[in-house]
Amino acid sequence: MKILYASGTETAPDSPYLKLAYSSTIHSVPESPIILEFEDAKFEHLERHLNVRHSPLFVKMSISMEIHCNFASESAFLVLEHLAQLGHPMEECGISCTPDNEAIVRSLLSLKKAKNVRLMCPPTHDFKESFDFKTPFTESLENEKLNIFTARWVSAWHVINIFNGCRDVSLTDSYFEESEVIEILKNWKNGSSIRNLSLSFVRAGSNEDFGAKMIEMNAEPVPEAADVDPQIRNFFASSSWSLHQENSDVEVWITISSYPQNRDHLQFTLRDELAPEDL
Repeated sequence: MKILYASGTETAPDSPYLKLAYSSTIHSVPESPIILEFEDAKFEHLERHLNVRHSPLFVKMSISMEIHCNFASESAFLVLEHLAQLGHPMEECGISCTPDNEAIVRSLLSLKKAKNVRLMCPPTHDFKESFDFKTPFTESLENEKLNIFTARWVSAWHVINIFNGCRDVSLTDSYFEESEVIEILKNWKNGSSIRNLSLSFVRAGSNEDFGAKMIEMNAEPVPEAADVDPQIRNFFASSSWSLHQENSDVEVWITISSYPQNRDHLQFTLRDELAPEDL
C-alpha cells in the first residue's frame, strides 16, 4: 500500500495559501511542500500534481493527514473535503482547531469512512444555546476508531444513531447523565457495531442502583474484571458486568469506575470480553 501523508497548516488568517507537505513510500526523499491556493475551491492542481508524480501507483494509494487550524477557516475544510473525495482509502486522520461547532460537524462528515479519526476541536462555550449538533448529521459514521478529545457536545443520540457504525469510540471530556448511559446500552443490545466505548457520566444513585439497572438488561456481574482489565486498575472502585447483544454472539464487559477525586463522576467502559489468555 502506498501512503500519502498530508500535513496542512495555515500561515496566517489573511494568507490565501496552505502549505501541504507530504511524503510517500514511492520516493525516498521527502516531497517539497505543495502550495495550495484557497481560492481554488476544486484544487485541480493538487490532483494534477499527484497524478503526474504517482500515476503508475496512484490507484493503490491511501491517505493519512494532519490538519491544524489556529482560527476558523473555510479554506482548510475545503482542503479536507477535497482530499476525502479523491477516492482513495483514508487511514490516519487528525484534525485540530480552535473552538468551532461547524468545524466539528464538517470534519466528522468528511471523514466518515476514514479508518482512524482523531478530532481535537472543542465546541464553543455557548454551543448548547447557539448550535444544533443533531440535524447536520444525516448518516452514520463508519470509522474503525473514533477519538473525540473534547466530547462535551456528544449526546446519547450521537452514540446510538451516528457512532453506531464505528467499532472503537473514545469520548474524552464527556458529560453524560446516567440515564443516557442506560439508553445507550439498551440500544446497543438491539444492534450496534461498537465493540469498545469509553466516556464519563454523572452518577444518579449508588453502584448498587446502577447494578440493578444492569440486571434488568440481563447483564451478569463479573467481579474479576476489575482485577484483570488494565484500563480500570488505577481507578478508586469498579463494578463490572457481562452483556450480550441480542441476535448475535457478541459479548462485552461493562465497567464503571470511580475517580479518586470525584466519586460522583464515573468512568464508563464497554469493551470486548477479555480473551481467556488475559484472565
